[in-house]
Amino acid sequence: MKTTAKKTPVVIVLIGSLLPVLCGGCGELLMSPIYSSALGGALVGGIIGYQSGEAAAGALLGGAIFGVGELFKQTDELAKEERNQKDKDEDAKKVIVEIHNSNGSITPVELKKKGCTYIGPKGEHYKQLPTEKQLAPVYGL
Repeated sequence: MKTTAKKTPVVIVLIGSLLPVLCGGCGELLMSPIYSSALGGALVGGIIGYQSGEAAAGALLGGAIFGVGELFKQTDELAKEERNQKDKDEDAKKVIVEIHNSNGSITPVELKKKGCTYIGPKGEHYKQLPTEKQLAPVYGL
């Protein structure tokens, strides 16, 4: 009788874990990656816990560990996407004005656009995009 009582939680955990995995292609039963990882962890934890007589505790612990791991993974991916988007935004706000010097060389001056203001490399502010003539006295040769 004891054997049946120990096997019941394992069977419940197995069915509960395998049902979403087997129906992963079904449109209605698709789960978020966090839930899928938690159920996979519950399955692994339940199997390991069953061997020590604590299937339910193992399933809970395994589900929690796998679920939190997936949450951290998604948080890292979101932070990467935000950094990439920020880099793209910063690149779009840079403007280069070329100054043609009297010796034939060209001096590129990189300006950053912040709102309606352009900021020069030395921190000077311009209300509109400065011309080559405005920048030549400061950056030209």
